Amino acid sequence: MIAGAATDPGKVRSTNQDYYLVENGSKYGLYIVADGMGGHNGGEVASRASVLFVKDFIEQAWDKDEYAADRPGLVKDALAAANRAVFNLAAKDEQLRGMGTTLSMAFIVDRMLYTGHIGDSRIYLLRDSQLIKLTEDHSLVAELIKNGSITPEEGDNHPQKNIITRALGTGIDIESDLSEREMQDGDTILLCTDGLTNMLSCADILDLCLNIGEPQLLCSRLVAEANNRGGKDNITVIAVKVRWNK
Repeated sequence: MIAGAATDPGKVRSTNQDYYLVENGSKYGLYIVADGMGGHNGGEVASRASVLFVKDFIEQAWDKDEYAADRPGLVKDALAAANRAVFNLAAKDEQLRGMGTTLSMAFIVDRMLYTGHIGDSRIYLLRDSQLIKLTEDHSLVAELIKNGSITPEEGDNHPQKNIITRALGTGIDIESDLSEREMQDGDTILLCTDGLTNMLSCADILDLCLNIGEPQLLCSRLVAEANNRGGKDNITVIAVKVRWNK
């Protein structure tokens, strides 16, 4: 795999509450984006802690027999452990109370992609010149669109666009979305926080993906374009190009 990543506070916010991980290991590839929330640095703490807890859990559990044939279970348990850890951090520090984070992860093992997702960050798959959204936003606007209360176009400028319905670390238990699929040579996986998708449409993202093949350059250009269009939030992007050794 060839991976690139970029993050930026954007043009409005003074701090960056996003956090990401790119790990191209010999046994697996692990890629995570998280978008934290909470005052008194709570968002920064939540996003960073959640990503590192997931990373550590997978490293420590990798050789356990119970996960050898259950990679989705490993992803699910890693997210559950990270959720409890972040929740406990907040419980111990009054200034961190109520902090939480989105988290979207891509875990690539033996040519299989396993995803775990909580919140409104996103994972896309670029295949055969098409951009396929692999995650569903856990947000109020997504629910309103789903039940027909508003149109997708109305959702783009909805005043409650930033309200999410699921976050990691805000409760003792968490419900995460999981998926798995076989990867193909030439696929590109894109992970991003809503600082990108609130500024660029899927068509905009696809256009850049089709014109820029190198992952690091693609990430840098996506972040730059989001800033050019206002940069209203922190922006984080990871791009992973799948290349199997022949």
